[in-house]
Amino acid sequence: MNIQQLQLENQDLKRKLKIAEMWMEREVRFQVEKIANFHKQWLIFAESENRKEYSEEYITSQITDFIWEVLMLNVPASFMENVISAEIQYHSLEDNHNFDGLWVVSSYHKALDVLIENFITKGFRKFAHKQNQTQLRKNDVLEKTLNSVVNKGYILWVGRFFHLLKLIKEDWELYDYWKCFHDYITKYNYLWEVFLEDNFYRCLSKLVNSDILWKKRHVWNISFEETKQARSLLIGDFKNTESVIYKLIETQKIEC
Repeated sequence: MNIQQLQLENQDLKRKLKIAEMWMEREVRFQVEKIANFHKQWLIFAESENRKEYSEEYITSQITDFIWEVLMLNVPASFMENVISAEIQYHSLEDNHNFDGLWVVSSYHKALDVLIENFITKGFRKFAHKQNQTQLRKNDVLEKTLNSVVNKGYILWVGRFFHLLKLIKEDWELYDYWKCFHDYITKYNYLWEVFLEDNFYRCLSKLVNSDILWKKRHVWNISFEETKQARSLLIGDFKNTESVIYKLIETQKIEC
């Protein structure tokens, strides 16, 4: 292939990428408007003498700008709906810190569950069946959890997911299902590189150990500062690419 052909091919790829980007932004904008209408929140949260930014416009741009680099086209629709819902509610909290952040954190938690299910658990189920790892042989909480994940279609809660990574990272002697999960992420090296990377592991550890996704949710008492902390760890305030959600999405990145 000569230089001219390569240039033409490159131009065609750029054109297709631009079309995909425009389509994605339009889809996100549509979802933001729909969910904002549902919540009945048309809040102005940034004002100046010359301009007013509405939450719908801001949320659309922050999501597309942040997640576009890791190809948001791979992200499930239910994930986007929960992120958008969380952000609409979060920006309403910014104006009234007396509100409980439960609904923001719950929406982000649901978004995280969607990613774990679609990017990790589905593949693990298939892998476990191919390896004939479908029998529970150890009376252990984590083994029972993974048995239910494989055979009953249960979700893998983020706390259990972190515990699995901790056991693997610390070189514990692994039981049957633990070892199967270890073999699964080892086979798919792109998962191993993300999950055992120090920054991701540290961020996930802070999230799980904060109890924001567990005890604090169940007592219906999440302060604005705790909500901010959860949002920062989960999606990096739409700036930090070392955040939990961004790194999980990055496992699906397609190299061009």
